[in-house]
Amino acid sequence: MNSALIAGEYLWWQYEAGLVLMFEAWMNVQWFLLHFFSVPELARSLFAPFHRMREQKKQGFDLEDIFEVFAVNILMRVVGALVRLVFISAGLVVQVGAFVIGFIVVAAALLSPIAIPALFISGVWMIVF
Repeated sequence: MNSALIAGEYLWWQYEAGLVLMFEAWMNVQWFLLHFFSVPELARSLFAPFHRMREQKKQGFDLEDIFEVFAVNILMRVVGALVRLVFISAGLVVQVGAFVIGFIVVAAALLSPIAIPALFISGVWMIVF
């Protein structure tokens, strides 16, 4: 077979089809992490009560009961917001890490046709000299 044809097809795959597939995989990982940590859903329900725990007001007018219900409901919303913020933060940290790792992988894929022969030649050069 013609070596130039094989090299041309390899370079086409490396810089065209391979990059498209790698970018699609990278975006799939980003989508997965966003939905695995439920970031949009947690952001929408940020101030919802924790585990739907809330107090119900008793019948009649009792000022102490009103303040008790208010305090417990506010506390459950604060706890819910804190727990959701922890999960949103963890999800975003993991997503940023995956983004950086994906960027490094794409950069390595772009440089590998040059880096592999260069590293091979430099290794032979070190052995010989």
